[in-house]
Amino acid sequence: MNTVVKTIFGLLLIAITVNSSAQDKKNFKEGIMKNLKAGTNDVTFKSQGVKLAGLLFTPEGFDSAEKYPAVVFSGPFNQVKEQMGAVYGKKMAELGYVFLSYDPYSFGDSEGQPRNNEHAHHKMESIRDAVSYLGTLDFVDRKQIYGIGGCASGGYMPLVAVTDKRLAAIATVSGMMDNQASYFGVMTKEQLMPLFEMANAARQKAYETGEYETYDALNMEGVDLKTLDKSSAMYEGYDYYMTSRAGKETYPNYTHMAPKTLMENAPMTSATFYAPYLYTPYLGIVGEKADTGVLTEIFYEKCSEPKEFYKIEGATHVSLYDIDKDVDRAVERIDKFFRKYTK
Repeated sequence: MNTVVKTIFGLLLIAITVNSSAQDKKNFKEGIMKNLKAGTNDVTFKSQGVKLAGLLFTPEGFDSAEKYPAVVFSGPFNQVKEQMGAVYGKKMAELGYVFLSYDPYSFGDSEGQPRNNEHAHHKMESIRDAVSYLGTLDFVDRKQIYGIGGCASGGYMPLVAVTDKRLAAIATVSGMMDNQASYFGVMTKEQLMPLFEMANAARQKAYETGEYETYDALNMEGVDLKTLDKSSAMYEGYDYYMTSRAGKETYPNYTHMAPKTLMENAPMTSATFYAPYLYTPYLGIVGEKADTGVLTEIFYEKCSEPKEFYKIEGATHVSLYDIDKDVDRAVERIDKFFRKYTK
């Protein structure tokens, strides 16, 4: 075989390989589209080099040949996709949205180490890659991709949206908007230093042994629910996370335990600092009885236009996770807000 023939043969082989690879990807994508149904769908997508697991909620009468507005949801501290995200997903799908609730990097059915690592920057990358994933779906209208952040992710979603302009609008629910202020603005040096030293020691041990120590990050263990004031944040948290309402008994993938290294990064984010530079349309939702509501109010005051603030009468921080009468009002307001904005 002479050189010219070899060259032509080589080029043909490359073309066949490329075309075959492209066809394989097309077939795989079409297969996914055909398998999706109205209601709840198990999906996976890549983020930070690992596979993330999600629940994709689609409207009644879903048709993959149509175009739908879509929502990326990122949830509260240590939550998995079946908790707050699934509650909002089902309700938003009823209003015509495709809704993605997923396990962030290292949580639930998703890959990633160390496990259950509430790391702000990992979670923000998960949000960005979730937006990218939705953008690959032919039935998603890229001009109508929105974001909702609950509790801890109320602080992460706006930080992502500051520079990720694929999001047409965002909303936060019971948002913890300023970790920097929540730690450094409230706790003394004497209170903070032991936490940092604990995290540093845990990191050193993990580096040397590969083992990550965990701790009760929500201070829930050993709490007697009967002794708590029912209006307190501790009661609310325990009643949600440590009972069959939304705890491990109902959602086996959930845990209130977290790596001790958490405290090295937890205080390092502040959505409020970046609020003037958001520019993306913003809706802040809080419960009337939520002590944490002030964090969203401060964020809202500093936030760029356009913006809206909605306080739900009678609601608390945690009731906005799963109590229908409160969630329904939040979802109604979010839908009304999102429909005003498209890219």
